[in-house]
Amino acid sequence: MHLASVRIRNYRLLVDAELEVDSATTLIVGRNNTAKTSLFNFIKGILEGGPFGFDDYPLWKRKGLCDSVNEYICGKLSFDDLCASVEPIVAEFRIDYSQEGEEDGLGALSPFIIDVDPELTTALIVVEYGLARNEKKLRDVLAGGRGDEDGFDDAEAVCDAIKSEFKKLFSMTVYAVNPVKENERQVKDIGELKMLFPSCYIPAERLLGEDGSKSDPLASLITEFFDSSASELGPEVAEMMKDLHGVVGRANKEVQGKSDEVLSSLVNEAVGFGYPNAEELQLAVTTRLDFDEQIKNQSLLSYTAKEAGESLPGTHNGLGYKNLIKMEFLLAAFAKSVAKAGNACIPLLFIEEPESHMHPQMQHAFARYLESFIKRIGNTSIQTFLSSHSAHVANTIPFAQIRYAQKTKDGIVYKNLSTFADKHRDNTDFIMKYFTLTRCDLLFADKAILVEGASERLLLPDIIEKCAAAGDFDGQKYRLTEQYCSLIEVGGAYAYKFLPFVEFLGIPCLVITDLDSVAGANNRAVSVSQGETTSNATIKWWVRRNVGLPEDGSSKIELPSVISMPAEKKTRKQCHIEFQTEEHGFCGRSLEEAIRNVNRAIYGLDNDATEDDLTFGNGSKTDFALDLIYKHDSYTVPAYIRDGLVWLNDQKTIG
Repeated sequence: MHLASVRIRNYRLLVDAELEVDSATTLIVGRNNTAKTSLFNFIKGILEGGPFGFDDYPLWKRKGLCDSVNEYICGKLSFDDLCASVEPIVAEFRIDYSQEGEEDGLGALSPFIIDVDPELTTALIVVEYGLARNEKKLRDVLAGGRGDEDGFDDAEAVCDAIKSEFKKLFSMTVYAVNPVKENERQVKDIGELKMLFPSCYIPAERLLGEDGSKSDPLASLITEFFDSSASELGPEVAEMMKDLHGVVGRANKEVQGKSDEVLSSLVNEAVGFGYPNAEELQLAVTTRLDFDEQIKNQSLLSYTAKEAGESLPGTHNGLGYKNLIKMEFLLAAFAKSVAKAGNACIPLLFIEEPESHMHPQMQHAFARYLESFIKRIGNTSIQTFLSSHSAHVANTIPFAQIRYAQKTKDGIVYKNLSTFADKHRDNTDFIMKYFTLTRCDLLFADKAILVEGASERLLLPDIIEKCAAAGDFDGQKYRLTEQYCSLIEVGGAYAYKFLPFVEFLGIPCLVITDLDSVAGANNRAVSVSQGETTSNATIKWWVRRNVGLPEDGSSKIELPSVISMPAEKKTRKQCHIEFQTEEHGFCGRSLEEAIRNVNRAIYGLDNDATEDDLTFGNGSKTDFALDLIYKHDSYTVPAYIRDGLVWLNDQKTIG
């Protein structure tokens, strides 16, 4: 059995968000401030029984809460109507136990199965943190918050009381719900929920010091070993612990006897005043030495060089290794606690930004071997939730296990990338291969630019800075230079494969590509004035969508219809395309020709230059771009690129 989905309502930005959960590992990605940490905090809060505070209630629902309470105070709402009108913070856990056989016990899930249909293999648990149904308590709390028992007509004061006393006004209730009759429900205990979902949370801010403090992961793990019975440990570990206990026991006995003898003599010699005399009981010292506790509390990680026979303290090792070692200890301890619980349950592991302090190769290795490591340290299946800002982690996790967190005006939406894959198999194969070969920065970007090749990739950052310096982006408070924009070199032949995925993610995207004018039966490259059509697959795909033709059709796209494409037809949803346009009487067929056209003096061309003079030839495009940047800082930017960047600058990132 496994957790299939979590639906969250009315918690911070998670106004109504449903997360489909993978049976093994779920990776949650997205740009900053898309409630990835809030998701983990919410589930942790639910499983710990709360409470939540006023700051956890969605911003745009707080006024409604205060207004409803004020209407109740003014006698416009009954208490029952008030309770019905105040939206609770809600978690819905949907569990799939279809893989369990008739002989398998459902263990901790059993209390939450209240339907009688033997064919139904889904359980639904609803947890509500809502207004407590205690009218006297409500009025007492509000009166206490205002310091006035009589006058409840001050709306602002009542709202202040709600803010300060939110945790007293709200309470948590756990329900087992019939999945097919959701009005049929039974109240359950929060303890039963904890038994079903034993959980471990590893936050991003991990304490990495090996200083013997309580935060020391080695000390805590050793303490658990010492306190465990042999039956709770694996055979090899149990045998080693038996040897260690023997060594410690013998050392305790030997050192204790010698210590008592020496310290007793020392005390007797030091004490004067004629006491004790020979007939009295003699003073002695009994020390309480406990090597168990010494080992538990004073064991620190060190790093040994075998050849030199020397060791260094843990503080001398890199933070990346410490982070990895600490997570391994915590995972081992969690697996041990889950195995100890015994009863059938659904363990949940939450790791926030595991890439902290790790270099890219280590991030990749961690993501690649996480599932196998978890299987190795325990027999119970653990469902893992990861949140990450690392393209290296996202590259490693299978595409179908990734959930993209998108921020919209209505709150956070979690998008299952496997949903896209099911509808766009050809595109997905290409995107997965591309992500594997490069990096999937697209999953963390505010906006994206898809470019033709190396020249555009090298020139675009410099061109963006030029446009910003010229004031082209001043129409927005946060200019394009201040936004995280992912620049992806994908080529005109493949950019269109990205566009459905970009639309799925909801990211504003600019495509900068080349006209690539051709003519004749063999599609020979020619100047734009002689061109009959374009060889650019992305432009043809775009035009066909504009006119309603099949995207994979073979109908000829006339070049004049491309060149004359109006501005409004260059935008589809949140995607915009730009290609060369006419300037100074000519239109280049490529970026290089467009740059030569508007920078004629740099290339020794005068106003009488012909279209053939603009031809770039067979030189290195990379050298062309670098030469322009480093030798001709004041070059002019072609209009089509400037127009596209201004469009992208003006787009909102929250749809």
